[in-house]
Amino acid sequence: MAESPTILIVNRRYFHSSGPERYMFEITKILERNGYTVAPFSVKRKQNLQSEYARYFVESPYGEDTLYFNDARFTVLQKLKIFCNCVYSFEAKRQMKRILRDKKIDAVYLLGIVNDISPSILHACRAAGVPVIMRLSDYNLLCGNYVFLRDGKECRLCVTKGPFQCVKHACVKKQFLPSFARALSMKVHNLLRIYDAVDYFVCPSRFMYESMRDAGYEEKKLRVINSFLAPEGYEPYYENDGYILYFGRIAHEKGLDCLIDALGALDAPPPLYLVGEPSESDYLESLKARIAALGVSHVTFFGFKSGAELKKIIRGAKFVVVPSICADNSPMSTIEAMALGKPVIASRVGGIPDQVTDECGILFEAGNAKELGKMIDALWNNDTEVARMGRNARRAFELKFSPEAHFEQLNELFQEVVHKRRKK
Repeated sequence: MAESPTILIVNRRYFHSSGPERYMFEITKILERNGYTVAPFSVKRKQNLQSEYARYFVESPYGEDTLYFNDARFTVLQKLKIFCNCVYSFEAKRQMKRILRDKKIDAVYLLGIVNDISPSILHACRAAGVPVIMRLSDYNLLCGNYVFLRDGKECRLCVTKGPFQCVKHACVKKQFLPSFARALSMKVHNLLRIYDAVDYFVCPSRFMYESMRDAGYEEKKLRVINSFLAPEGYEPYYENDGYILYFGRIAHEKGLDCLIDALGALDAPPPLYLVGEPSESDYLESLKARIAALGVSHVTFFGFKSGAELKKIIRGAKFVVVPSICADNSPMSTIEAMALGKPVIASRVGGIPDQVTDECGILFEAGNAKELGKMIDALWNNDTEVARMGRNARRAFELKFSPEAHFEQLNELFQEVVHKRRKK
């Protein structure tokens, strides 16, 4: 393509925060290295990186000082604005119209838009004739609480019976009003067929692909493109310092109760390191109480770690455990462990089986503490198997989760939609 395409990347945060933001900045660098021009479209916050496009950003419903929804103390006006944004944000649509009018945008790449931006921007894209590719990092199009989980068990009621099941079961924060706002927004979006304006959906796992297909989305619009991790700083280390590791959010849906129960059933459980930030302080306290009640010794909490500090802890692990009970789409913890040459014991749920094969890890039935305990005990006492799986994990990472493999597939989609638009 003679002229460098300009891609508008849309995400509700434009600062380093969590997985979607990490992906946004990494894919921006890769696209720019390969001749693309990348422009951001986001929400106004004081933490944002500087950008010449900031004047097009959407006003934050929480205020520019507030990072996260849970941190906010809302006025009545803010609550109303958040509710409207959930359903349809005319401001976001107006701002998208402005940037598409003022700048030469060849395609739009949607990442996280729920609540803060809203899919109203899709109508602006369609009106301007600009193609859209959307990456699905969670199940927000299909499930009221994004994770296909209710009361600790898999739930698909929003797909099979409609989004107001979310209200019936108070799936968002166990409260009526947030659940109602979420359900109403999903219903309105379905009635408007707003996601028809998306040319392609990027599914980071086969499970996401099948979930979208089963919910009625056209298969021809669905593409499986694995997540990726830049290998710099991830040199594999096949030795260990004598512990097993969980790292990620400290939350019920991550299966940590199951992991503690599994260790509690063993005569000589290995030392466990837990690294991560609790999503709720009450859950952290209940987890510690569970550890004490079962008499599980040698559990060390590290809190949130990142960068070189986190990599050092992963390198020291004998293997990593990913015990999720929710349908994790494409957890980065699994990919990071594999990149550093660590075997993974993980739940057979969601997109995890796309990542962990028999060659580089072991899968168990989600929530089955007895099965998990047996697997931990067997692998802990088999150094030969740990070394073999660790090397296979690194090879699998290089083949399936490299930036080059991700860009090659994503580039095909961008080239196709941009070429079609320029032909018109």
